[in-house]
Amino acid sequence: MYYLETNSIRIFNKRLSTPFFLSNCYTSILSVCELLGGIIDETTFRERKGIIRMIYFSRILSDNDLPETKKYKAFGLSVDSSVSDSIVLLGGLCIASESYLEFQDQIPKHHLTEYWDFLKVYDNVDTKFKESYKMRQETFDYSDPNMAKDFNKRWDNLDKNPDLKSSIMTDLIIYFAKSILKEKIVNTEGKGLYNLVQSYDHSLDIFFLCIGYFTGTKLIFRNAPSRNDYLDMAHLMYLNNPESVIVSNDKMIRNVLLKTNPNNFLSADEFGDLS
Repeated sequence: MYYLETNSIRIFNKRLSTPFFLSNCYTSILSVCELLGGIIDETTFRERKGIIRMIYFSRILSDNDLPETKKYKAFGLSVDSSVSDSIVLLGGLCIASESYLEFQDQIPKHHLTEYWDFLKVYDNVDTKFKESYKMRQETFDYSDPNMAKDFNKRWDNLDKNPDLKSSIMTDLIIYFAKSILKEKIVNTEGKGLYNLVQSYDHSLDIFFLCIGYFTGTKLIFRNAPSRNDYLDMAHLMYLNNPESVIVSNDKMIRNVLLKTNPNNFLSADEFGDLS
């Protein structure tokens, strides 16, 4: 299956209802979040309403779990879906509204203000990601002269070294399990680190490997993440199995996937020729 992230949805929105797209493609609520979050006036309302309308009316498959929800579910934890459901309703309200002003007027009447405000600050997750990166950089030991060379060697030809790839994946699974316990956002009562790791369903393997390489590269070579990098990377959470392929023209996603999972990436042009 081919996963269409936000920009690919914009490119191919007029073809979403065709048999090929309905049978072979899917998108996510993250794409809807980004489309809704960019509505700031009448012009952006009309442009994005049309794209959201095509997503909804085409009935293309959509994964409606937010990235955070996908992380918790991957470790067998129960998560309330009310936020996702309300964002879906916001998309429907956008489609039903005749103008930006009507859309803004209808949001509080449908008790969706909280979720509209949530979308407007959703990209703050990138700010938190940058802050976390900065803290790691400040405490990182840069004294090893072979650090960059060893890092590149570790990640080069990873598919030809399954034992190393498995070791890296295990470290990443443990890291994210620890982060869940540290966050204390969802109920993990009765589940320690061992239980969480054992409960992991491997649906985020591609994302984990990619975020591991991405953050490692930024840290080792002292390159600060750009705006929206984390949200762009979050689209990789929707590659739920080894056969999933993301369709994207994002250079950062392309560079990371070609390093870690080259078979899971297609550019929009390549996909256009295929479809």
